[in-house]
Amino acid sequence: MRQTILAVLSLSTMAALLTGCGGDMVLLNSQGPVAEGQSNLMMTAIYLMLLVVIPSIIMALWFGWKYRASNKDADYKPTWAHSTAIEIVVWGIPVIIIGILAWLTWWGSHKYDPYRPIESDKAPLTVQVIAEQFKWIFIYPEQNIATVNEIRFPEQTPVSLRLTSNFTMNSFFIPALSGQIYAMAGMQTHLNLLANSTGQYRGFSSNYSGYGFSQMRFLAHSVTEADFDQWVTAVKAGQGTTINPEAVQKTVLDQAEFASLRDGNRSQKQIDAMVRNAKTELEKKLAATAEAEGPYKTQPHPVTYYSSVEQGLFESVINKYMSNYHGADHSAQAETALEAPASEAHVNVEHATASVEE
Repeated sequence: MRQTILAVLSLSTMAALLTGCGGDMVLLNSQGPVAEGQSNLMMTAIYLMLLVVIPSIIMALWFGWKYRASNKDADYKPTWAHSTAIEIVVWGIPVIIIGILAWLTWWGSHKYDPYRPIESDKAPLTVQVIAEQFKWIFIYPEQNIATVNEIRFPEQTPVSLRLTSNFTMNSFFIPALSGQIYAMAGMQTHLNLLANSTGQYRGFSSNYSGYGFSQMRFLAHSVTEADFDQWVTAVKAGQGTTINPEAVQKTVLDQAEFASLRDGNRSQKQIDAMVRNAKTELEKKLAATAEAEGPYKTQPHPVTYYSSVEQGLFESVINKYMSNYHGADHSAQAETALEAPASEAHVNVEHATASVEE
C-alpha cells in the first residue's frame, strides 16, 4: 500500500509540473516547428504510457480496498489459476501500445532529423558554431561577422547550424526551438531550426565538459528581418553596441584572437599544485599551459561582436584535429565538404559525421 501511495503522489507531482505549476516548462512551451513537433511526440508517448499506468494505479487501490482483511464478502478463490480474458488484456494492450510507440519513434526520428532542412519559402541562414572552452562562438560566413555567446537570426527563417568543437564534446541546446546536437572536435554536425516569432530564448551546453561548462550559456534572439539587417550592418561597422549596449565590440576574429578566447579548465588551487609538483618536462609544460590559461571562469564570457572573420577559421578548427588522419592532409576536401548545402549534406551524411571524408 505504501508503494501505491508513493506512486500516486509521484504521478500527481508530475501532473502538476506538466501543467505549468513547476515554473518555466520550456520543453512544453515550444516556439518553433521542430521543438513543437518534438514536444508533441513526447507528450503523445507519455499519454500512451499513462493508458497502462493510470489503470494499474486505480486497480492497485481498488484491489487493496476490495480484498482488505475486514471485507468478509470478497470472493476468496485460492485455487484460481487462469483467465483468458485477463491474459488478452494484460498482454494485448501493452503490445499494441509498444507497437504504436515503435512507429512513432521511427516516424519522429525521420521527421525531426536535425540534418533535415526545414521546408520554407525563405533561403536558410547559415551559421557556423564552435564550442570553445567555455563559451560558444558563432560565425556568419555569408555576412563575414562573428559573435560570442549570442546568436541572432530573422523570425520565420530557417537557420542551418554547422557545429564543431575546439576541445571536448559538447551538446548545443536551445530547448524552445529544437532538440540538442553534439559538437565534437574534428567533426561537423548539423542542426536546423526556425523561430515562429520574435523573442529571446535560452541556449546552453547540456553535456558536462569541464569545470566551467555551466558558464556555457548564451541567448538566441529571433528578430524581424529589418532588425537583423540593421544588426549585421552595425556589427560590420564596429557599432554593435548601439544594438546591444552590454556587448563588447571588436574588429577581427583571427587565429590569434580565437586562441585568446580559451578559458582555463582548472581551479587556482589545482594550478598551484601542478606548478609546485611538476618534475618531468611534460609535467612542467602542462603546468605552464594551465598557468597561462588561468583558472576557469565563474561567469559566462561577455557577449562579443567581431566586425570581420578570418577566412577559413571554422574549417581550420576541424582540420586541426584531422590533418594527420591516416597520414593525409584533408584540408582541401574539408573545405569542399563544408561548403556543400545543407540539403546535400543531409543526403550524404545521415548522422554526426566527420567533415572530412575519404
